[in-house]
Amino acid sequence: MIMLLVSFNGVVVTRTGSGLECGREFPLCHGKFVPGTTIGSLIEYTHRLTAGIAGLLALATLVAFLIWARKRRDFQVYAAIMAFFVIVQAVMGALAVVFSQSPAIMALHFGFALIAFASALVLALSVRRAGSLDHYQAPPASQRVSKRTRNLTVFSAVFTYAVVYTGALVSHTELAKVSVILHIASALLLIFVLMIGHMAVRNYSHIPDIRKLGMIVIVLMIALPLSGILNLVALGSEYYMFAPMLHTLITDFLFAFLCFMSIRTWELSRIPAGEEAAVRVKDTVQA
Repeated sequence: MIMLLVSFNGVVVTRTGSGLECGREFPLCHGKFVPGTTIGSLIEYTHRLTAGIAGLLALATLVAFLIWARKRRDFQVYAAIMAFFVIVQAVMGALAVVFSQSPAIMALHFGFALIAFASALVLALSVRRAGSLDHYQAPPASQRVSKRTRNLTVFSAVFTYAVVYTGALVSHTELAKVSVILHIASALLLIFVLMIGHMAVRNYSHIPDIRKLGMIVIVLMIALPLSGILNLVALGSEYYMFAPMLHTLITDFLFAFLCFMSIRTWELSRIPAGEEAAVRVKDTVQA
């Protein structure tokens, strides 16, 4: 939840142009720990505060899993990734205030925040699915997923990150050439994710979590371009702030669920070949 607040606050800071309302100072705001009464300084300071809280919570989570989940190295890795990228994006935000940063670096700031949110959601979903902090239990061979499905899912997650980074770059530069590339990449992403969702729902209905993940990414992928259109339509209207928040929310969850789906398909594709299921699942997308 705190990572969503950080993302939302970042959208508000960008939309209102409040990034330098506290001057080029960090962590102080015009020489004070408590900001002035201007709206812009309050927006910027709130963003700094939520990012700081997120960093502390991420470190606390990492320490907790290192102590109480020693048997689950995968949980520790997810927690470490989350803590690392939360801190990195916070440091990049601070440097952007003190020193002028290029649009490419500012786009990475959003991209690292996206990875931090995804790792937090992956960690939460993994712990919920496991139900305990004991050793990892290999899934039965009857739940095997093909390497083709795994590779396409992993590729789509990586490609989603590239598209999101390009979108963030467009928002900071407004270059026409980059915008054209973004629209082409977005169309390709739509095709890839819908393919994955179709494969998960149709070919792996006997694996409940894969089927659910397929349905989720289909819904999110369809909603993403619609929210992008709403974002353009809302310019200058009373929904000026709500629309980009919705778009950011959908983007964050789409990438996070694709990451979790990549991990699950990777796990289910590594079952030893000698334990093949009695019935092989045909990994062909049927019309």
